[in-house]
This record gives sequence, structure tokens and C-alpha cells, in this order.
Amino acid sequence: MLIASLPDAFRQAIELRLVEVDALPENVQTWMVFMRTMFLSSVLFAWWRMEARVVLAMAVTTALLLFSFKAAMLEVHSGEIGRIIHIVIWTPALIYLFKRLTFRLEDFRSRQPFAIVYSLWLSLVMAILTISLVLDYSALIMRMVG
Repeated sequence: MLIASLPDAFRQAIELRLVEVDALPENVQTWMVFMRTMFLSSVLFAWWRMEARVVLAMAVTTALLLFSFKAAMLEVHSGEIGRIIHIVIWTPALIYLFKRLTFRLEDFRSRQPFAIVYSLWLSLVMAILTISLVLDYSALIMRMVG
């Protein structure tokens, strides 16, 4: 791919991605907006908390990789690309967040408002990641089996 064609490829990737997302059921689109909102809200905590920086880096990396791979492989549905990216990027992020869970429980027990809000936010993000990864791994296994 020539460097001069990169903007066109990315423009096409974005346009195709929007068409693909529009074709998804409304509940899936709502879930995606909710996930994106929760992940990007990490910016509110990133200055103070390492876990929030990990979530923010995960979200940005996911978006950059999704559009980069989509631009390189326009014929591949972005859901397939996204599933692999989620498994590769989100799984280690979730493992890291679970390893930090005892520290967050201490924060929650501190009864300081910021720490409680942060702990609740992080718990919700971890639940979202867990649910999404179960769906991604399940879809991948179903695709491999069927």
C-alpha cells in the first residue's frame, strides 16, 4: 500500500465500519456505545490511577488497530477484526485489572468519595470486559467449530 493511499484507505475503512455497525441490531449498537463511553470515561481517573490509564490505553489501541487492520483488509468485516483485537488486547488488560482488585477493594473500604466512585467505575468496566470477552471467545469458538 502506498503512503499516498493511506488517507483514502482510512476513509474507506471508517465508511465501511459505519455501514457495518448500522447493520447490527439496535441492542448491539447500544452495548457498543455503552462500552465505548465507559472505556473513554477512564480519562476522568487517568491522572490518578494506573488502572484507568490501562483502560484508556486499551481503548485507544483497540480503535487504532481496528481502523488500521480494516484499512488494510477492507473486505473483512470489522466485527471479525474487532473480535481478534479484543481477545489479544482486552484479555491481558482484564487479567491486570483482576490482579489489582485487592488494592481497589481497599480504596472502596476507605469510604472516601473519589475512591468509592473510582472503585464502582472500575468494577463496571471489569464486568463489561468480562461479558464482552465471553461473547468474543464464544463467537470465535463457534466460528472454529461450525
